[in-house]
Amino acid sequence: MIYLASFLFGGISGVVLWCYVSEFITCLQKDIYDAYIELFPENAPFFQPDASTIQQKKCGHILVYFFSVGFLFLFLHLILKNESLLLWAGVVLLMLWTMSYLDWHYQLISPTLCLALFALGVLGAYFYFSPLSLIESLQSSAGFFFVFGLIYGGAKVYYGKEVFGKGDWWLSLGLGSFTPLSHLPHFLLIACLLGIVFTLVYRRKSRFLPFAPFMCISAIVLFIVQIYT
Repeated sequence: MIYLASFLFGGISGVVLWCYVSEFITCLQKDIYDAYIELFPENAPFFQPDASTIQQKKCGHILVYFFSVGFLFLFLHLILKNESLLLWAGVVLLMLWTMSYLDWHYQLISPTLCLALFALGVLGAYFYFSPLSLIESLQSSAGFFFVFGLIYGGAKVYYGKEVFGKGDWWLSLGLGSFTPLSHLPHFLLIACLLGIVFTLVYRRKSRFLPFAPFMCISAIVLFIVQIYT
């Protein structure tokens, strides 16, 4: 019965995830329009979402999300044998997937999601779900955020443009709560190597390479290494 409950909870989470990603751009367009109206009420344009520069893309059928996330939670329950740890790990993985998906398709990362990921990392350390202690989690998050800020600011001054977006900078705060500060060089190395290999293999034509998916994969790899070492 507990396995069925895990599957159904994961399936419902998948439906919620589908609703979020399928309406993300539509809600963003509406938020931008509302903000413009508040700033310039005398020049309010007619709302035309179809004429927007960025458009919502298809994200797959809702049943794909239901069964995929349902089986993910079932698999996590089989290997973790702990309902609280299952819930924490499942939500973390869904958030990492969501940010990777949005960055891959739209080059957008929500700072709100990054802060939520940071909170999950700190909670994981507090309840001993993570190999890091609470102090280590907070110190690592601050260190990741500071180093990425230096890279972001230094590159913008030297090259006159961003080498990665502010969303990636915010994402480093969340991922740092799971990854020891001493592993930061390994984190950057794995993420950069993944990006380079992907570019060479698939020869992506776009001049923008989403970095969030590679950052998330790097964090997952290092987290697994921490557990088994």
